[in-house]
This record gives sequence, structure tokens and C-alpha cells, in this order.
Amino acid sequence: MTTPTVAAHPPVAIPRPELHIAGKACVALLVLLGLGALAGGIALMAAPDGSVMHFDVALLSDSPFPDFTIPGLILGGLFGIGSFVVAGLGLAHDRSAPFLAFAIGCAQMIWISVELVIIGEFSFLHPTFFVVGLLIAATAVPWGWPTFKAWRTALTDRDR
Repeated sequence: MTTPTVAAHPPVAIPRPELHIAGKACVALLVLLGLGALAGGIALMAAPDGSVMHFDVALLSDSPFPDFTIPGLILGGLFGIGSFVVAGLGLAHDRSAPFLAFAIGCAQMIWISVELVIIGEFSFLHPTFFVVGLLIAATAVPWGWPTFKAWRTALTDRDR
């Protein structure tokens, strides 16, 4: 009696994201966001009363924050240092970079929207950095698409 054999699918090679035009644009935008966010975060943490950036703490009256320390930490940490880390991962062709970039781009758009609701004041920086977040998310999709497709194929083949 013979034992039936199942033809094994060869493993799918999951590509590392290449730095073509979308990848290069995304990394450049992450660096731009990182520079702006780190500078803003440092300024807010250096003077939590907002004086360095000519903000009044009263802007935070409808927020859970008594001063600008926590917003400065979020801005400088997540969007400043975080953007630099993801840009570095992108330059190293790490498979997670486009997905993390997409998350940072979406988080940036949410950050700007919530900030506008809380402080109720408008600056040219709001639409500028909203668009930077939008462009990061938009360029991350084509940059990471080959990796996403390969992961999806590998999971589909595994489940067969």
C-alpha cells in the first residue's frame, strides 16, 4: 500500500521593499516629519508653558493636559524619533518599514485633526503637516505593496 503524498508548495520569497520612487519619497517625507516633530517636541518640553512657541497654556483648557509636556513627548517621541526610526528601517530595506510608515502617516493626520479640535486655533503648519502625513501614507502603499502581496500569497498557500 502506498501512502498518498501532498505536493508541497515552494515557500514564497517575501521581498524586501525596494527604494524606488515611492520608497525614496516616503523616506524623505518621514525625515521631514521627524525634523519638524522633534523640533516642536523639544520646544514644547523645554518650556511646558508654551512660551518658546508663543503658545498660551489656555489653549489646552479643553484637553486632558495641564501643560505642553505630554504633547511635546508625543510629538517628539512618536512623530520625531519614530519617523527617524522608520526612515532608517526603510533605508535598511526592512519589510516592516512601509507598514510602519503608513501607520505614522495615518497617525499624523489624526494628531493634526485632534489638535485642531482641542486647541481651536489654526496655523499654516496644520494643513502642511496633515498633507505630509497624507503623502507618507500614500507613498507607503505602493512602496510596501510587493511585500504585502507576497505575505498574502504565503499565507494563502499555507492555508491550502
